[in-house]
Amino acid sequence: MMKYYDVCIVGGGLAGISTAYYLLKYGVKNVILFEASRNVGGLLRSMVINGYTFDIGGSHIIFSKDSSTLKEILNILNGNYVRHRRNSKIYIDGRYVKYPFENGLKDLPPEKRFECLRDIIEIYIKRLKGEVKEPRNFLEWLYYVFGNCIVNTYLKPYNEKLWKIDLSEVTLEWVQGRVPTPPIEDVMKAAVGLDTEGYKHQLNFYYPLRGGIESLIKSLINEISGKVMIKVKSRVRRVRLDDNDLIVEVSDDEVRCKYVVYTAPLNESANILKDVLGGMSRELSLLRSVPLIVTSIGFGGSSLPYHWVYVPQKDIIFHRFAFLSNYSPLNAPKNCTALITETSLSNQDELRSLNEYTFLRKVVEGLEYLRIVKSEKDIEVYNITKWFNAYVIYDRVRSEVLSKAKSKLLENNIILHGRFGLWEYLNMDAVLSKSQSIARFILSKSE
Repeated sequence: MMKYYDVCIVGGGLAGISTAYYLLKYGVKNVILFEASRNVGGLLRSMVINGYTFDIGGSHIIFSKDSSTLKEILNILNGNYVRHRRNSKIYIDGRYVKYPFENGLKDLPPEKRFECLRDIIEIYIKRLKGEVKEPRNFLEWLYYVFGNCIVNTYLKPYNEKLWKIDLSEVTLEWVQGRVPTPPIEDVMKAAVGLDTEGYKHQLNFYYPLRGGIESLIKSLINEISGKVMIKVKSRVRRVRLDDNDLIVEVSDDEVRCKYVVYTAPLNESANILKDVLGGMSRELSLLRSVPLIVTSIGFGGSSLPYHWVYVPQKDIIFHRFAFLSNYSPLNAPKNCTALITETSLSNQDELRSLNEYTFLRKVVEGLEYLRIVKSEKDIEVYNITKWFNAYVIYDRVRSEVLSKAKSKLLENNIILHGRFGLWEYLNMDAVLSKSQSIARFILSKSE
């Protein structure tokens, strides 16, 4: 006889695991979770190699505007965390400029400082006078807010390097809360050498002391272990309707449930959800994302004192690097450095055809150019991790596809969630907040 569950969760990243945690916390106990890979955690996975701990899904930190959400995350970590004041930079023309860029103008040469200040004041006055058109896309918004100099020096080259598409194709939906927009007074202060801070809710952040960012996942697992059925290496093949229930088919089994919380990549789910969405499911494949390569490198010697650094320079292959041994001293052996670089690619075909040796050589060349490592001989350990979906692209197709699919699925008790289920650029705090809301919604419908 087919087993019945109140809730089936598809995907074992932060969205799936935290939803299971909150469901259990609110009294919904008959829950099963399917994860396609061998390990849960999604992008929040860490790897230990010869005493080095690397976050192989990229640089992740813990922060939130919502004090209650932040407190909840820290409680889950149960004291296993350290607090930091952000020390992040942007590498521009041989200089490490304070992040956010507009708060670090004092680190630029005087001529460049003047240009950036002049242009942002000029566009500010034009906006007040109504002399500039409202932006229609991300590229226009950048010029509308920051003016020519800041955009051309940093924001445009960096975002083109990250997104790998024409920025005029990116809609405005993703901007709020992602791109710092400073008061004009702060920019003026920075230009004359006064200290200012931007993106202030991220200024102080937390990070696990032991175990890398995956410690957050493991702490959640400890809370639900033995109480929620978790099945790894269980790829969901199909979700179909059956009277008032849903049937979830996996590789070698199928279960019946009332609700499905779907966190798997939506762009790869056309066949899985076609019985519910019908012909509409084909449109899911139109959703676009940016693949990512995270290169983990451990080497002897000290690092620069920064947490992470943005690299808009086009002849350096990676767009960001992070000193994880500055996140936690336990991430590397004594007097050693744990570092990761992040490199986005144009599409998944480029990722599949990657020559790892050639790619690694280019990463090392970039680090040598930046004088982070002296030579390849200094590297003690390394690892390359490929992610076919990392950054979801906000284009016009996204909003059209989601508006139809999301409501149709919800009508049939399938709730989209997470970065790749909702196809929404979510920080960790937003994921946990949505998990909590979903758990409350399901509980309210069950009473």
